[in-house]
Amino acid sequence: MQTTTNEVAVLLRRLAEGIDANKSVLLSLAGENVLVPANADVRVEYKSGEEKEVTIGLVWNRESLAPHLIRRHSEQVRDSFGHVYEVMIYGEAGGTGPWEGWIEFVPLDGAVASRRTGRETTQPDRVALEYWATGLQPLYLLGAFERAS
Repeated sequence: MQTTTNEVAVLLRRLAEGIDANKSVLLSLAGENVLVPANADVRVEYKSGEEKEVTIGLVWNRESLAPHLIRRHSEQVRDSFGHVYEVMIYGEAGGTGPWEGWIEFVPLDGAVASRRTGRETTQPDRVALEYWATGLQPLYLLGAFERAS
């Protein structure tokens, strides 16, 4: 999805207004809504030349970006070689925005590497992610294991 000069100008204006007012700002970026909290570290870099380029860097709440173990599933998964894996559901918050969840498969014997899926779900908060994790059935876990790398 390409962003027009007008869209960038509106985005920067809304971001600047939020910073000046010390308020959070909801921005639409690449078809997704991103809530930028008032305490975000905002950096804007503009490069001119033949191709004009604007880089916007936003960083906030670094501590909460660490993955959280949401649930250790009671089911285990076995691969075609007989290796057994524990099923761990992890998630992390996108700042003050939604939580993303993925699944990690950790071998019990350590003879093979762990496997991890990409994002399996996006939920509005941790409680919703925990609820999603409780509903994962064995058939879903087998499909996720196949998707995992």
